[in-house]
Amino acid sequence: MRDPKEMRPEGTPCVEDALTRLKGLPALPTVMSRILTTVADPDASALDLSPHISADQSLTASLLRIVNSAYYGRYRRVASITSAIVMLGFHEVRNLAMATTTFRTFPVGHADYDRTQLWRHSLAAAMATERLANATGMPVEGCFVSGLLHDIGKVVFDVLYPERFQQAIREAHTLNAFIRDIEPLYLGMDHAAAGQLLAEQWDLPPSVAATIAHHHKNVADRGTPSLANLVAVANAMTYRADLGEASNARAPEGPSDGLFGLTLQQWDTLIQELAESRPRIDEFLGALS
Repeated sequence: MRDPKEMRPEGTPCVEDALTRLKGLPALPTVMSRILTTVADPDASALDLSPHISADQSLTASLLRIVNSAYYGRYRRVASITSAIVMLGFHEVRNLAMATTTFRTFPVGHADYDRTQLWRHSLAAAMATERLANATGMPVEGCFVSGLLHDIGKVVFDVLYPERFQQAIREAHTLNAFIRDIEPLYLGMDHAAAGQLLAEQWDLPPSVAATIAHHHKNVADRGTPSLANLVAVANAMTYRADLGEASNARAPEGPSDGLFGLTLQQWDTLIQELAESRPRIDEFLGALS
C-alpha cells in the first residue's frame, strides 16, 4: 500500500469547510422531528403519531403506497395512517415513516453513486440493529434510527464533495481497503465524523449522534454491548446477508461465537432472517420510488 501522505490530494477539505457547506444541506424535516419527540414521550399513545404523519400529504401518500404494496398486501386497502397503525402497529409505522422521511430528504445522488443501494443497506442495518437488541436483551429504543443513519455521512460526501468521494471509492477498491480509511485522505474526515456533524445539525438525540460517530471505532466485546456496538455488528451482518454497501472494497469481519452471549448458530439464524428480508426492503424502496 502506498504511503497515505502521497495519496492525499491537494486542497483536501477541512472540517471548517465541511461545517460551512453543511449549512446548505436540507434541515431535518419537521415531521421526523415530531416523530422522534412523540416516540420519546412515555405518555404518548400509538395514535398520537397519526396526526404528525397525516399533516405531510406527500409522506402520507408514500406510506400508504408502501403499506398497500405487495409485501404488506391486505384483503382490503388501507386508506389512512390511523388504519395503518391499527393494522401494522405503532412501531412498524413509525419505522417506515422515519425511513421514508430520511430517503426523501436526499432524493437525488451523484450519477456515479448508487444511492438506492445505500438505502437498501441502511434499512437492512436498521432492522438488524433492532433484532440484535431483542436477541441480547438490550433496549430497542434508538436502534432503528441509529442503524438507519449510521452511514448518512456518505450521503453528506456525495452531496458536498461528489468528485472527491468517487475518487476515495475508487482508491478503496484499488487498495482493497475500507472506505473509512481512505475518506480522510480525500475528504478531511471519514463518513462517521461527517454523519455526526449532520446529526448534530439536525439536533438528533446525543446517543444517536454518538453512535453514528463511533459505529466503526467501537470494538464489540463479549460483555454488555453499547448501541454503537450493536450498530457496528449489525453493519457487519448486512454484508454477510448480501445487503452491504458497495463503496467498501472489503466487508467488515462478521460476528464470532460467543459475541454478546450468542452462539454461531444463533448468529447464522439472525443473518439468514436478515437476508430473507430483502424482498420486503426492495418492496419498500420500489413503492417509495
